[in-house]
Amino acid sequence: MPDEEQLRQNGCDMFQMMVADLPTVHQERGNHLEAHFRPLLNVAMEMVMTLLDMPENTSGTYYAQAYIAVQNLIGAQKAAMSMYCRA
Repeated sequence: MPDEEQLRQNGCDMFQMMVADLPTVHQERGNHLEAHFRPLLNVAMEMVMTLLDMPENTSGTYYAQAYIAVQNLIGAQKAAMSMYCRA
């Protein structure tokens, strides 16, 4: 599995590819970025919350997938904030 930094960079790159044609007005830009970020956040949160109800002997694959999703989300958040602050 790639290290945390690589997973975060993957999330950053993915988010930047997903979002195009940013509005120039900050409020509109923020709304546009959130509309793209929110589904990623929801999926990662759902994966983490599902882990809480899984038995202890659950395959490590589920944990790895949730870990990857969270690390990608951190990278996507970094991209979103960078894109929001661009002039």
